[in-house]
Amino acid sequence: MILRRHRMAAGLLAAAIALAACLPSQPSPQEIASTAAAQTVSAQLTLVSAASPTVPATNTPAPPPETSTPSPTPPPPPTATLGCSDNSQFVSDVTIPDNTNMTPGQTFTKTWRLRNSGSCTWTTAYDLVFVDGNAMSGPASVPLAGPVAPGSTVDLSVSLTAPSTNGTHRGNYRLRNDKDVLFGTGFYVQIVVGPTATPTVGVYKTGSLTINSSFTFDLDQIVSPGTPNQDFWYEGISPVERYLTPQNGATIKEMSGTPSYGDCAGAALGSGKINFNDISVGDWFCYQTNAGRYGRFQVDGITAFSITIDVRTWG
Repeated sequence: MILRRHRMAAGLLAAAIALAACLPSQPSPQEIASTAAAQTVSAQLTLVSAASPTVPATNTPAPPPETSTPSPTPPPPPTATLGCSDNSQFVSDVTIPDNTNMTPGQTFTKTWRLRNSGSCTWTTAYDLVFVDGNAMSGPASVPLAGPVAPGSTVDLSVSLTAPSTNGTHRGNYRLRNDKDVLFGTGFYVQIVVGPTATPTVGVYKTGSLTINSSFTFDLDQIVSPGTPNQDFWYEGISPVERYLTPQNGATIKEMSGTPSYGDCAGAALGSGKINFNDISVGDWFCYQTNAGRYGRFQVDGITAFSITIDVRTWG
């Protein structure tokens, strides 16, 4: 009986010990404080997470593709426009006719009258220019005093001094435009110095004349086609076969240089046909019209079907 109680007590004790081992141990005050702090932080993080709204994800649009900017197309170059053209025509000697007698060292003013036969207006940038011959102490150039419209005439003058030597003296002139280009028909001054000078003969008619192929012309009146008393016939058989034939008793001769009145009056003029195939621009001729007047012309232009001459008929 006593032994049974001892066994029962021992069994209860063993059960109590085993139960105590299975029960959790009580935390210390420090462990309790740490656990409470951790739980507080966790709760705060949970509240912040709940309070912050969730931003839905959006698709970022891709940048637009780069486009090349076309370079501006340069404007087309301006088309060239036809400008005006310069030309001049000798009208008359206003002073000092050809072969005027002068004493050595005599001063004089030579004046020419010219017509603007082109389409450009001459301005003060244009000038009269000494080209060759005897300058007679004159200037190399003289500017125009004012504008000269197409179709208008102008008197141009130059101050000169007769040379100290006896004989025939000539100076040649032309016009020059604002681009330094010589143009138009040449003109000149010609004097005779000394006591042996050829007597002065006045100019009857002067001018520029264009003669078309197979046309006649009159050098007394300087016209083409000629009058019934025409002086010459420009016979154009082809562009490479051309002749000048005197008419109605007129005569002609090619000269080797610039002829004076005395040269033409003393030349052996003939009535034979002149072969114009070998004639060049700048060549000189003396003639006598059917009215008996002496004169000279210079060839200023030759084309396949026409010639242009600068004419001076004395009378």
